[in-house]
Amino acid sequence: MVLAGAETLDAWLTHLETLHPQKIDLELTRVKTVAHRLGLLPARCRTVTVAGTNGKGSCVSALAVLLRQQGLSVGCYTSPHLLNFNERITFNGIAASDAEIMGAFAAIEERRETISLSYFEFATLAALFLFQEKGVAVQILEVGLGGRLDAVNILDADACVITSIGIDHTEWLGDTRDLIAIEKAGVARSGKPAVVAESDLPSTLLPTLEALGADVAALDREWIISEQILTLPDGTQRLLPAVSALQISNLGAAVVAATKLNLSPNQDCIDKAFQTLSVPGRQQQLTALDRLWWLDVAHNRESVARLAIALADKSDGVQTHAIFGAMADKPLHAMVELISEGISSWHLPTHEGIARAAAPADLAQLIKRISPKVTVQCYPTPELAFNGIENASKPGDRILVFGSFVTVGAQLDCLQQLPTGQETYD
Repeated sequence: MVLAGAETLDAWLTHLETLHPQKIDLELTRVKTVAHRLGLLPARCRTVTVAGTNGKGSCVSALAVLLRQQGLSVGCYTSPHLLNFNERITFNGIAASDAEIMGAFAAIEERRETISLSYFEFATLAALFLFQEKGVAVQILEVGLGGRLDAVNILDADACVITSIGIDHTEWLGDTRDLIAIEKAGVARSGKPAVVAESDLPSTLLPTLEALGADVAALDREWIISEQILTLPDGTQRLLPAVSALQISNLGAAVVAATKLNLSPNQDCIDKAFQTLSVPGRQQQLTALDRLWWLDVAHNRESVARLAIALADKSDGVQTHAIFGAMADKPLHAMVELISEGISSWHLPTHEGIARAAAPADLAQLIKRISPKVTVQCYPTPELAFNGIENASKPGDRILVFGSFVTVGAQLDCLQQLPTGQETYD
């Protein structure tokens, strides 16, 4: 079936945004029904689900390169994207093409009949459809929101990873770490490995996992990291190479997950896999316009706190200017307060068409209350913010771009539009 008027991927995505009355609808009946119609359940390959508040994308990328280093074909589904939708669905590190995604959308559109699906549910089914079509050996699925009622949880995963747990999406998941942990734990299955990548745990997490009958492997309990040495649950030790901007606990969790799937990577595999590992938008650094740019999708308390520490560790007396934008439902006061020290000027772009985005004028008032003497400028577009921060800074300064994926992606796009040779990626 070809949807009338949807000859491009952008047209399809516009169509998907209008299909369901609720942007977020946490229940699995509808998406599971369509998955059955498409022959996607049960999965025909090994499945790993990755949940958590921060570090999910890093963990997915780390596990994928470990498995690919061992010769396995790997499909990864992540969200949201930075530059284009295709980033969400990759095969062995290569993004799905427009034609592949549109083909999957057409198949879903035909089989769903009168069932309404949200944008994320449609995207999830497209990823599963393409992974099955490609015949991948392992599919790694990043949870979009929560876990228990997220669309990826229609599959009974062979293993799951739970990264850090912070307070986010409280209107859907609860307003305490204990409540949120119960939702995240819902991706675990009886008798299957559940790798936990955080040691400062909510009191409900391990009891919930154990009540589900999961084979729990928790950091600082079944596995340990000390001085970059990972001690696996069976006592085997591996050296974890330092990977810039990525939390070592997430790298360790990826190794533990692979081991639990009986795909134990040896030291040579780990060294080669992690040698070139990087995740765009995670303390990503590049040089452009004679300035050092840091781009980070830090958009909650915990991730901004880590970013602030990293910036302070590498300040070297350099002047820092910030481009910032985030959704209005984020803990904006805490985020600004955590990182405001050392920011010389703030530049706040408008993102048209995104109802959840915090208004730049509101952010400006918040910043001024926290740092009354700092310069704050609002812009009607991301492109004008890009130009504005160049004018406000000088060669040798550091430019920080942080907050939502939309904010970071827009500035990354501006950087990629520069003439060849103007930017250098580290």
